[in-house]
Amino acid sequence: MTKLGIIISSARPNRVGEKVARWVAESAGDRFDLDFIDLRDVALPSFDEPTSPKSGADKTTAHGRSWGERIGALDAVVILTPQYNGSYTGALKNAIDFLYSEWNGLPTVLVGYGWGAAQEVLPLLEKLMLRLDADIVGTVGLGFREDLSVDGELFITEQKAAALETALLAIESKVPAPIA
Repeated sequence: MTKLGIIISSARPNRVGEKVARWVAESAGDRFDLDFIDLRDVALPSFDEPTSPKSGADKTTAHGRSWGERIGALDAVVILTPQYNGSYTGALKNAIDFLYSEWNGLPTVLVGYGWGAAQEVLPLLEKLMLRLDADIVGTVGLGFREDLSVDGELFITEQKAAALETALLAIESKVPAPIA
């Protein structure tokens, strides 16, 4: 079964990311083996490896190795990010920067949420992930008022639900089914 990671990137106490993650999980149904990755729990320190991830050198820290193994074990990923001051969270940028080859070719869906349906953050995150050669298969921007409340009550529009479903189908088409 396809292993799909769902990364929750907000570490704020009053975040709505967990509710958005549940929506993604419910949309995925039982088609995927889900790995919920909460960056608040992962709690990576500021990047502290002695070499650039792009160099291909082995990671030297336990947290760097663990993080690389966790992302490396995924067949695809959905990255959830709020829009903070027009961008993604510092925790997300740091988590992304710890790795390089693990993102290469990884089918990736970006789900942003915030005022203006995350129209500022999604292009920035897409540019970053493309720089790491991730395979962006879809983006979904959820807006406060039209798709969710600031407290996380969801009332996702059919259009946004269809966009997520299209992205999940794209993952299924890219990840070969295991041979029985």
